[in-house]
Amino acid sequence: MTNTIQQAVLDNIPGKKRSNSKGWTSFNAVCCAHNGESVDKRGRGGVITNPDGGISYSCFNCQFKTGYVPGYPLSGKFKKLLHWFGIDELTVYKLSIDALREKERQELLGIIKVEQPKEEIKTSFKKIPLPKEAVSFMGLLSFYELTPEHSYPEGFVKAVEYIDSRKINMRKYDFYYSPITSHKMDKRVIIPFTWKNKIIGYTARSFVDGVLPKYHTQVDSGYVFNFDKQHDDWKCVIVCEGVFDAISIDGVAVMGAEITKQQIHLIESLDRDIIVVPDWNKTGGKLIDIATENHWAVSFPVWAETCTDINEAVVKYGKLFVLKTILDSVERYKLRIELLRRKYGKR
Repeated sequence: MTNTIQQAVLDNIPGKKRSNSKGWTSFNAVCCAHNGESVDKRGRGGVITNPDGGISYSCFNCQFKTGYVPGYPLSGKFKKLLHWFGIDELTVYKLSIDALREKERQELLGIIKVEQPKEEIKTSFKKIPLPKEAVSFMGLLSFYELTPEHSYPEGFVKAVEYIDSRKINMRKYDFYYSPITSHKMDKRVIIPFTWKNKIIGYTARSFVDGVLPKYHTQVDSGYVFNFDKQHDDWKCVIVCEGVFDAISIDGVAVMGAEITKQQIHLIESLDRDIIVVPDWNKTGGKLIDIATENHWAVSFPVWAETCTDINEAVVKYGKLFVLKTILDSVERYKLRIELLRRKYGKR
């Protein structure tokens, strides 16, 4: 029996279609124009339904592939496909709820599910080492505890005080300090960037007024900060601009208001609800544009009127309050997002 998710796709197949003996239904692909290719006019898109209630989509032109497996939530790529089929936002939201209900049903019945194949992330990053003489905060603290005859370096003390002022748990995230003067590193906190738990770059934030630029960053393009620390059982990912914002609420950061295609691919590969929280300054509107273009949700929390970003709000109100208000203020519909962005001046 066809379920609502299968039926939504089958009912919205555009134009002429044809079926073959293997069960595939072919038609002009709906994805090519969105992936940098010309509009398909040769019927190179196809879907196939599975007896277990699943459905797969594949394009033989731009190589876009996605699908739905019962017992799992709708992935970001599959939701995007639904929109390309012309399915409206409300219907996609309802189908997402149907998928979650099926997941709960299977969990209650103890149905053993086949592991959902994860879409391959064809991504690698050039490895850039940390600055010379960089040592972790925990390493330095341990060293000076064991050698009480030595006093902490003044720069290191200020670095620790700076992170503490940001209300960040220094035992949960690694921070480094280096005494070298190149790029005024002795006046910066070093935050390593990891990929598959290996350091591939860093950003160094000045903790002294007047040191410019505030951030000295060395990393390959397309990187998403804090990607490695996202848990498989989390239901959503919060996307923000700055690394301290991401650290404050365990989200990910794109390190600016612009997002590359590679970053979009990485974020969507997490296969969960994507919630964007922009900075509430002149750059935030760009991130909202990217969110609506990719059918991501946007949050307009109450503290946005008094705080510039997530970390400032955490310092003022605490992590739990900030996280709750983000989740309570999510908007998924483009019209509502456009109306709220005007209220906050994000044109």
